[in-house]
Amino acid sequence: PNAFTPNNDGINNTWVIKNMGTYTSFTVSIFSRNGQQLYFSNRYAIPWDGRYKGAELPAGTYYYVINADSKTQAGYVAIIR
Repeated sequence: PNAFTPNNDGINNTWVIKNMGTYTSFTVSIFSRNGQQLYFSNRYAIPWDGRYKGAELPAGTYYYVINADSKTQAGYVAIIR
């Protein structure tokens, strides 16, 4: 999915990446429009909740890079508030 709604209603509160368990290694990075890394996870143990350093990020478009078993996928994810 390329959007989620982190508003604590119990639905789509985190960005869920499906089928990641099929890879032996992967990392997920989230960036702002100006290239600042806002999130990094090895194996995506804790899904991104739209926060940076504990503070809620504003609604908008953010960019991701997923490296999985030496394959790279990049795209965007939107926070809708």
